[in-house]
Amino acid sequence: MKIVSALAGKRRAITAMAGNGEILVGQRRNLQLLPPEHLMLGIIVGFGLAAVALVLATGRIVNWPPFLVGFFATLGLVGVGGYIRAVKAAPRIALAVIGVGVFMGFTAVSTVFIFALFPLPNPLIDQQLIALDAQVGYHWPGFVAGLAEYPWFARGLGYLYHTSLPQIVLLIIVLGALAREVALHRLLLVGIVTLIVTVAIWWLWPSVGPSAYQTIPKPILAATGLYYDDAYGAYLKQLVEVGPGRISPEVITGVVAFPSYHMVMACMVVWFSRATVLFLPALVANLAMIPATLSHGGHHLIDLAAGVVVFAACLAVAHRIIPSPSSV
Repeated sequence: MKIVSALAGKRRAITAMAGNGEILVGQRRNLQLLPPEHLMLGIIVGFGLAAVALVLATGRIVNWPPFLVGFFATLGLVGVGGYIRAVKAAPRIALAVIGVGVFMGFTAVSTVFIFALFPLPNPLIDQQLIALDAQVGYHWPGFVAGLAEYPWFARGLGYLYHTSLPQIVLLIIVLGALAREVALHRLLLVGIVTLIVTVAIWWLWPSVGPSAYQTIPKPILAATGLYYDDAYGAYLKQLVEVGPGRISPEVITGVVAFPSYHMVMACMVVWFSRATVLFLPALVANLAMIPATLSHGGHHLIDLAAGVVVFAACLAVAHRIIPSPSSV
């Protein structure tokens, strides 16, 4: 009777914790991959096959080995994570390892897919976006010139701008360490779905940002450390109109302007770091990511607003696909 009572008490404790939004992944030692992980890996494989098909259909030349390294690293991390979960009984580590693998895998396949889309079929809409920004008083060269008055701050924003991906990796590790299974899987799914939606919008209404149309004087470029000059803007336009001669890591750069995926990632980090030790630093860093994205990202103001809308819509989708334990 004591054994039965103890088991019942343990079951009640598990139920109570699940009701509070936590999944006791330690109770799933016999499972290698959880359903959301199966779903996201399926999306990665499907997206990868779509990228290969697109490359073959367009006759693009791809330097495959560097991209395949990322894809096989994903398989390796997922395999290691599954082993850790099934054999080593370390579910929190498994969550983090598989999560990083999923993130790396989708990043690798989506990069090839995006660059295989060039040249884009529709004309750039940057002039219209510049006009919309002007209606609310935003002027990119004027904004950058204002930052040049504070060179230390402007250069600091440049370093911050390049931390979006490391921030997400760190958040994946922390959520795994905290056994925040639902939050971690939603983070990954939101990252995947938002990128698909962002690229779809950009493909229909392409833009490369104001650097291809507006000039920043060289002293201001030097003071801010900005690398989005006229030549860079011309390079982005060439990518859109002609495409790269060869898809390789050295030609990969940020080409999606509207909506801003940097803004999407900033929203992801802030939203999913809630109730963790990362929240306050993430909030401060990603508030600063707004001027960093506008300046060093070479974005229109409306790009950022569109990024917030895409994030909010895809977050709602992720909540439906991966519901809270209490609603299952």
